[in-house]
Amino acid sequence: MLNIAAFTFTYDHVEDRILLIGNFSNGQQRIDLWLTRKLVLRLLNAAPELVSLTSGVVSEAAVNHKLQIAQFHHDQAQHQASVQAEQQHVIAQSGSLLTRLDISHQSGRYRLMFFANTDQAVAMSILSYEELHQILHLMHKGAQELDWGVASHLFDHSPSSTTVQ
Repeated sequence: MLNIAAFTFTYDHVEDRILLIGNFSNGQQRIDLWLTRKLVLRLLNAAPELVSLTSGVVSEAAVNHKLQIAQFHHDQAQHQASVQAEQQHVIAQSGSLLTRLDISHQSGRYRLMFFANTDQAVAMSILSYEELHQILHLMHKGAQELDWGVASHLFDHSPSSTTVQ
């Protein structure tokens, strides 16, 4: 199974999908995965509960402050990000459709398992809390750029107008 150590995201208006390229420019084996609107919106909708259950600070906060604290952590992670803009146009190389993304949490780390039309994971990645927020941010940014109807803030406490079926 491939380990993804670096993530590159591109937002494709023609495909109406997000292209996740694992290991694009770090010298490791590359993997291209297409993320659909349905999968991304499910992940983004599940993000508040995931963060609430796995972050000690958020889980211990008063109910009416959980989302604000989660958004604060999310914003802080963006300031700490070592995001680099690719200098070249990124093109998919035989990308697979990502059909499932499993996220588990243990000892402050997140394990992401990527599935593409199989029962076996095609790739995995281990992330810190901050790195998870950075990945969620890039997915959220793509959903905004592709006009998928997401709120302006990932941990917005107002009801979402997006319905996922």
